[in-house]
Amino acid sequence: MGAGQIGGIATLLDIDFRNAAGFMGTQAEVSEAQFVVHFLSHALMFCMGTLIEAHVVLTPAICVFGERYKFEVYGGTHKFLEHAGISRTVQHLCIHKGYNHTMRWKTCASANLGLLVLSKQFSFHQRESGADYVVNRLRYGLTPTNTLRRVEDLHCRYYGWGSRRNGYLIPLSINLRRLDVHLLPPDQCTQMWNYDSQFLCIQQKPCKDDLGSVIECSGFAVGMMISRLVDRPCGVGFLDLSKHNKFLTCGVDDARDVIDHDAYMSFDFTTFTPPPTPSVITVPNSPITEH
Repeated sequence: MGAGQIGGIATLLDIDFRNAAGFMGTQAEVSEAQFVVHFLSHALMFCMGTLIEAHVVLTPAICVFGERYKFEVYGGTHKFLEHAGISRTVQHLCIHKGYNHTMRWKTCASANLGLLVLSKQFSFHQRESGADYVVNRLRYGLTPTNTLRRVEDLHCRYYGWGSRRNGYLIPLSINLRRLDVHLLPPDQCTQMWNYDSQFLCIQQKPCKDDLGSVIECSGFAVGMMISRLVDRPCGVGFLDLSKHNKFLTCGVDDARDVIDHDAYMSFDFTTFTPPPTPSVITVPNSPITEH
């Protein structure tokens, strides 16, 4: 019997954790996967995210599409437990314009990518109170021209709690686990699982992953799990991030502008007396600004 909680919502699973389907790989060490964050959307969907900057999280668009209110992401921990790790509030969303959420336009690519802009940066220089380690980020920006070198890289892995391995889309495991993978040349991918060559081809084996799990190769983010289907074969559904460098680069640059803009627009009450009637009122659960 095992229990896990996030954001005040508990899950109780009657599962034998010593012999649960999909519990493969090894438990992640505290010195790895320090870029991993996780959250529960208002649609009660568990998703993982990856820190690509101190204030920017990469995650599938399906996890946050339609969100109107601010929510928390959790980092600094490998445990899916209440009060574990540290949290940050999501202040803004950036959804890829090519995200074809209705699937009505068959000629449009479903660029299932989203960026979360946090209200406060994570610290990359010291361990924050409540964190189990110093949080870090994952590099991005590999180009398709490096495909051969990427395929030959034997230091590729991804992490997860196993939420995509059951019908509830909630974690099966309390501790984050790692699975080492080997990338294959694109011509070895089965076409039915690799529409328009948008996905990575990896050796399929028993695994555990989550919506938003990222394949890391030598410190770079090369693919992200975007399928929420629980009956897909392991290894199917990792979007090739090298084909979306423009979105990632421009999104991060825009995120910096958003942070600067917010600071610029704030009132400095130390230099003048505020008016008796506030002209701006901030209420709890204010809508997220989408870009």
